[in-house]
Amino acid sequence: MAAQVFTINPEAFVEALKELPLSSVYAKVSELRNSIAHLHRSNAEMRAFMESSETEEEKREMEGYIRENEGVFKSMEERLGMLRNEVERRGQRWIEESEDGDDAKVQGGRENGDGDEVVNLNGRRVDSTENQGGDNSEEGVYL
Repeated sequence: MAAQVFTINPEAFVEALKELPLSSVYAKVSELRNSIAHLHRSNAEMRAFMESSETEEEKREMEGYIRENEGVFKSMEERLGMLRNEVERRGQRWIEESEDGDDAKVQGGRENGDGDEVVNLNGRRVDSTENQGGDNSEEGVYL
């Protein structure tokens, strides 16, 4: 007997996000992105299996699983949008993961009152001066 999976409805998900610390919101983003990557990999493997299948019944079964995964993928993408809205509602920057996973694209954001941009990376607060190694009163170039 298969276990039933109950998912939280979108409205309740949005409300629950408001109660979470920012680090937990970013953790959920990572979790969803990981799940999406697994779904893509799973679909690619099922397509390869489908091509080598000898019976139409196996092909139809694989097509059904692929469609089901695509529906889950769509739902997860919607959840990522809700997470993005929550991050931006809190006045923080949303960091898009690049396709190759190397670079991040930052969107939105705020300043900390000193004119320094505040960026949250995986729930960690980082001022731009922290990365430069000093405050704005020092002269020179910091890399």
